Amino acid sequence: LTLVAVLCVGLFGLYQWVVRSISPEGGTPTISELINTPSEYKGDVINLLICGIDYEEGRAYSNDPESNDGMTDMIMYMNFDVKNKKINLLQIPRDTYVGENYNTGGTGKINAVALKNDGIASLAQAISEQYKLPIDYYFTINMQSLKEIVNLFGGIEVYIPRDIEYNGSKLLQGYRNLDGDAAEFLVRNRHGDGYAQGDIARLDMQRYFYQGLFKRIRTATVWDIAKLMPVVLNYVTTDAPGSTLISLGVSFLQVDSANIMLCKVPTASAAQYYNGQYSILVCDADKTRDLLNTYFRSYTGPVDQLDIPTLPTAGASSDPNVQYM
Repeated sequence: LTLVAVLCVGLFGLYQWVVRSISPEGGTPTISELINTPSEYKGDVINLLICGIDYEEGRAYSNDPESNDGMTDMIMYMNFDVKNKKINLLQIPRDTYVGENYNTGGTGKINAVALKNDGIASLAQAISEQYKLPIDYYFTINMQSLKEIVNLFGGIEVYIPRDIEYNGSKLLQGYRNLDGDAAEFLVRNRHGDGYAQGDIARLDMQRYFYQGLFKRIRTATVWDIAKLMPVVLNYVTTDAPGSTLISLGVSFLQVDSANIMLCKVPTASAAQYYNGQYSILVCDADKTRDLLNTYFRSYTGPVDQLDIPTLPTAGASSDPNVQYM
């Protein structure tokens, strides 16, 4: 009994340390109750904002991972229907036009909202206001951790739909076990053959990496988790309480891959220029409204109109590319 008691105390201490380590520091604001999932649906569904913060060397902002001084270059909204064991994911392109209500440093892009305003809470507020989506908690991931995660897993098997080559890096079509460097090239590249739409084409290619990553996570062992713990402590921040983290992890393992859907915000096929120099993507608000009503409002019901700012565009909008894992 003494041994069990000591073990329990030790595990509880480890749990508290992990939770403190990945919680926001320095008074970083949590997401307002005003944009959370309505209380009557608590327990049935949880809505998360997942962001990758890019501290890439050579960019015009700090590389200090402690400062949150980086662009939010991966933005994903997760609707987790815990009751029915389903997950719907929405990719929001980093270059999406966010309007004039938030400071973007003159770029007009949604990926600058967190950096130029009050952190991830401001980005969550913008998405909730414009897309009419509730957000309960956020997770931020330093994109520099990608290589470490992949290498700690011993590589991740990913299907490459076509040969990809740019600036000396190359991936051949077929199933490939990608190491950290190859995985980083796959998810970051937006140049070369097949990338005429730049960031939109990159989002489509990233799906193949997500498929491989989800598959690998579902087969993770206790030892895999132990190896990943230092990466989580160094690179992940969330305002979700510890009990929620445990519940999310357990619930995620109960979701079949056939019930994980990924889509992206439809935007005008041709990029527009903002302030004469920044290439931005303009959301197709009507098509986005229909997409969100179909897949992301199973509890709250449809809305008639979104508040997404738009600009005059030419040509048809991109396909949301609804795909199941």
